[in-house]
Amino acid sequence: MSTGPSDRPARARVVRFLLAAGAALLAFACAITGLEDGARVPPQQWDARQGPVVPHDGFPSDCALCHAGPGWSRIKQDFRFDHAKETGVALNGAHSAAQCLRCHNDRGPVALFADKGCAGCHEDVHRSKLGTNCVDCHGERDWKPSGQITKHNRTRFPLVGAHAAVACLRCHPGASVSNFDATSTRCEDCHQQDLARATSPDHALQGWTQSCDRCHIPTSWTGAGFNHPAFPLTGAHAPLACSACHTGNDFSSAPTTCVGCHQSNYDATTDPPHQAAGFPTLCQNCHSTSSWSPARFDHSGFPLTGAHLSAACSACHGGGVYQGLPTNCAACHQTEYNATTSPNHASAGYPTTCEQCHTTVAWTRANFNHAGVTRNCVQCHQADYTATTDPNHAAAGFPTTCQSCHGTNTWSGATFAHTQFPITSGPHRTLTCAQCHLNPRSYAQFTCTDCHTHSATTTNSHHQGVQNYVYLSSACYNCHPNGRADD
Repeated sequence: MSTGPSDRPARARVVRFLLAAGAALLAFACAITGLEDGARVPPQQWDARQGPVVPHDGFPSDCALCHAGPGWSRIKQDFRFDHAKETGVALNGAHSAAQCLRCHNDRGPVALFADKGCAGCHEDVHRSKLGTNCVDCHGERDWKPSGQITKHNRTRFPLVGAHAAVACLRCHPGASVSNFDATSTRCEDCHQQDLARATSPDHALQGWTQSCDRCHIPTSWTGAGFNHPAFPLTGAHAPLACSACHTGNDFSSAPTTCVGCHQSNYDATTDPPHQAAGFPTLCQNCHSTSSWSPARFDHSGFPLTGAHLSAACSACHGGGVYQGLPTNCAACHQTEYNATTSPNHASAGYPTTCEQCHTTVAWTRANFNHAGVTRNCVQCHQADYTATTDPNHAAAGFPTTCQSCHGTNTWSGATFAHTQFPITSGPHRTLTCAQCHLNPRSYAQFTCTDCHTHSATTTNSHHQGVQNYVYLSSACYNCHPNGRADD
């Protein structure tokens, strides 16, 4: 086999390796060599179990480089040979503990075998059926393969579930002698015994002898689940035995309607009596697959909320009547309406649209919506208006829009907003109404001069040339609305 330029550095490293490693082999045999004193050393005895003596031709003539005298049968204790440094080939894993003779022996130059890779030293027990790249499965630490589950995923049959724990020879009979010839991937070729034991239902009778993976999964052979695309198995249907619906081993004509299996449940139901009330046999309208009871009917025309939700059907549907019933509250709650005295609904003429004040949660604690109630305060508070004397509302002609000064929390402590009379700032904000409004019958009148005692003569002299000036409180306010002289 010819080699290219790219192979020459590798071959050169092998040659260096042979030359350097030879020094370590002097422990096994020593040729007659001239020593410093000129003495001759006879050949040493060799253990025949180690094979033929490796020739030392080309080794250094100084045996003391590697051997301990005088017999030269022992390697020096401080002798160290750096295989990677001296040869360019690192010895890893189990290779680092191998005897030199395992590679350096009379078979021939190491380079001839190194060129063959693993096959140069290791017999291919797989008979070339798994390729020549041993490192795909084997490492240098030991010969035992690893990661086979992951590597198997690259084949036609990934190992998942229970298959991952099965011994190789269960599917590859030749595995004991390292023969991993291709094997069948069809379920039935390995599971014939399981197929013969499958009698519930009887697989052989039904002709189910192939494609086991339609119902079974690799995790476990039992607990098979057939895909029911036309009738999904949900809720209580899921754990049922096949024979519960497929009677007589008939797997081709089982009913798909609820009543096909639940006619007896329909006939036996008395609360309410389905048959007498003429209920449809579309069981799924009220029932689910989780449980036959409790059922839930879709009251889209009259939603069941609050206390209605827990009421028995017969509470509203008396006498087995389930069609044409009224949906207004008073139809069921007329007695509650008549018996209510706080306030008395009937005598007050309250409407029978109970939902305006009551909810479905409870009849008591009703809440009336006051959105439409009059906001005319005096209609309820005329007596309070008339009795008020500080100030006297009626005498002063106060308007009856009570909300202008009063709030809903309390009648007293009213506050009038002087939005048009901003003289409430500064010292004026602490004054009582009567200090400025001296006439209790007319709060439209007020006085400034009674507090600010300017003489007319003095005030007139200060306002010479002011247009429309007169010595009146109303004139003072018109020019001094904030109560400041510099306005």
